[in-house]
Amino acid sequence: MPSYTVDWSKYEPEGHVDLYMHVEGCDASDFRYAYSWQLPNGGGFWASGIITMPMFGFIIPFEANFIVTCTFVAPDGTMKSITGSLPVGKRGAQASLARRTVPEDAEVTIAVRDVSMVFNIASERYNSLKEYFIALHKHELNFKAFRALDHVSFEVRRGEAFGLVGTNGSGKSTMLKIIAGVLEASEGECRVTGTIAPLIELGAGFDMELTAKENIYLNGSLLGYRKEFIDERLDDIVAFAELENFMEMPLKNYSSGMVARIAFAIATITEPDILIVDETLSVGDFLFQRKCEERIQELVSSGRVTVLLVSHSIDLVENLCSRVCWIEKGKMRMVGPTREVCKAYRELGL
Repeated sequence: MPSYTVDWSKYEPEGHVDLYMHVEGCDASDFRYAYSWQLPNGGGFWASGIITMPMFGFIIPFEANFIVTCTFVAPDGTMKSITGSLPVGKRGAQASLARRTVPEDAEVTIAVRDVSMVFNIASERYNSLKEYFIALHKHELNFKAFRALDHVSFEVRRGEAFGLVGTNGSGKSTMLKIIAGVLEASEGECRVTGTIAPLIELGAGFDMELTAKENIYLNGSLLGYRKEFIDERLDDIVAFAELENFMEMPLKNYSSGMVARIAFAIATITEPDILIVDETLSVGDFLFQRKCEERIQELVSSGRVTVLLVSHSIDLVENLCSRVCWIEKGKMRMVGPTREVCKAYRELGL
């Protein structure tokens, strides 16, 4: 059997650690890799599955000295591992955006004041338009009012990463649609300053019969980008989405994760004033999720972009957001610093 030499190194960007495995004298793409890490006392064990690239990353849960094991399996079955101590200091563990503060005098880009949203739902089901119009003529149409949002108020400032959390059906996505201008509030006022790049519903703004390349131009035009602008940045969009070999494929043949890649790449190819993300990252693979998180962190760190994030992943909200609003069954339960709100929200299920 051939003999391989393995080594690994680390890189600590804001909020997480990247591990890189180096295997001497081989084509790294032919190998399979796995990583695991745990605390020195044996607690808090995390592990990756088998992956096909010599790098892996993980969100830092806290400052500690981690015990890391990197393993690779060569095509001939040769297996080799290396274990070492990975000290994660304050630079990695403490510098996440959850601890980033926005100046109090920063411009308010989103102002939601006493907003309510009421939907009228028909109390009876009609099987045809004829039945509907007969009931309308006889004044027999009855509706039930469903209050999706009930007097919600909060403000988001420029350069802030702001999260919305709550259980399913609590009105988070409805709130985002009001902010994005898709819906008009039944009561109250929602004032937005600046351009918006909305990633609200997967596939929105795409034609599944068109190719991915054609959809980039279509979706870009809906976001207000001129054709010349897309022409100049097409290569960057494709490179970020990592779908170079699938541009001529109809979008209907794409997985949901591939669609999310294109949507996110288009929305963030420039710096919008406001980026709205609603669970879009949850459908991507973990490597692309991390890439998107880094891009969001980059946008927020510039101090010019406001990010509004809805996610059922509390870990993601804690890592990216500085403040959070908790909406539960249409009512605002709490708004404030990320740690306090997320702690209260986690205790809901206890």
